[in-house]
Amino acid sequence: MVKRKVKKVKKTKAQRKSLDEMHYGPEPDVNYFKNNSLIDYFNWYNYMWDKKTSMQVLINYANKFGYKNATKFKKMMIPNSLAYIAQGLERELTFPAPKKAEEGEVGNTYYHRFLHEELRKYNKKALQHWPPAINQRLKKRKTVQEYIEAKVQKLLAEVDYAIDSWDVEKFDMYKYLSDNKASGAVAKKIPQEYQELIDEVNMALDGTSKQLKEAYSFMNVSEKRAFINFVKKIQTDSERYAENHKPVRKPRKAKQFTAKEKVSKLNFLEEDVDNQITSIDPSKIIGAEILFLFNSKTNQLSYYQAFDRGGLDVKGTTIKNFDTDTSAVKKLGAKTTHFLDRVLGGGKIVLNKIMNEVNSKAGNVTGRVNNNMIILKVN
Repeated sequence: MVKRKVKKVKKTKAQRKSLDEMHYGPEPDVNYFKNNSLIDYFNWYNYMWDKKTSMQVLINYANKFGYKNATKFKKMMIPNSLAYIAQGLERELTFPAPKKAEEGEVGNTYYHRFLHEELRKYNKKALQHWPPAINQRLKKRKTVQEYIEAKVQKLLAEVDYAIDSWDVEKFDMYKYLSDNKASGAVAKKIPQEYQELIDEVNMALDGTSKQLKEAYSFMNVSEKRAFINFVKKIQTDSERYAENHKPVRKPRKAKQFTAKEKVSKLNFLEEDVDNQITSIDPSKIIGAEILFLFNSKTNQLSYYQAFDRGGLDVKGTTIKNFDTDTSAVKKLGAKTTHFLDRVLGGGKIVLNKIMNEVNSKAGNVTGRVNNNMIILKVN
């Protein structure tokens, strides 16, 4: 007799929800705090509600009390805990009074006062971010800053999703900006958008704010620190991208025409996304005392020092007028990022000794530049 293989049946969303409710219980009601703590209360909503649900509940509550900018809350970084408090007050739960409540103040009075203080603050902040038009009938042309802000907000939708799923899916902010061909001006605006979130989690981590500590209680200490580092990486990648994509001012024709003409046939790599570096204007090579090239394919750093006061020169695809005795090329190895940062951020003293810090065998430079090379820095 042949045994049939039992087919696994996937649980429906309703079945999964009922299982969750069996474990966590139904939504807190008026008698919830007789047997449960405030932490249990916040944990229930942290698990059962997503960000979208929380913000919709908070917006509905704010609209009920006449906050004019409530609809804009969904685009702001507002703690979900405010929605949980609003839901509890609407469902007429009897909140326990916290230690910082005023003398004789019951829990519901304290949280009602606290919630409306926060709503007034975010209502005002929403007005500052999205000011109402003076005359809705007047079609006004957007300013440059308004165009930049619109592009920033468009990019942030995907970044917000990456933050929500930070411990599930990998996210490379520099590559994301590069894939979307973001301008340096747009990337420069992004770090400030997430500073408030970092400050919130830091306050939850060090216990400065008990409210935030409870709101982020679904994370342990190591998870909070990892989350902060994740968001900070978004900031630093945005800053690096903005620095690499600064608009290049056109030099005066009378002064730079010859240099531009000399480097017109020079082959080089515009950007190395993996190492988060871009080439500088190649015309800056002309007359420079020293030059650093980075070969992204061979992972080699080339150092050129001018032979005399006339500085370096270029002919076709080749660097000219360099000192063959002092110029050298070395492989960077595992410390590639460290040495690239040293070159990019170093002054003349650092640049003159950087090749001695690289612990690999030196080779002779040829002067030839190809399309695998980043023009890293001149001085």
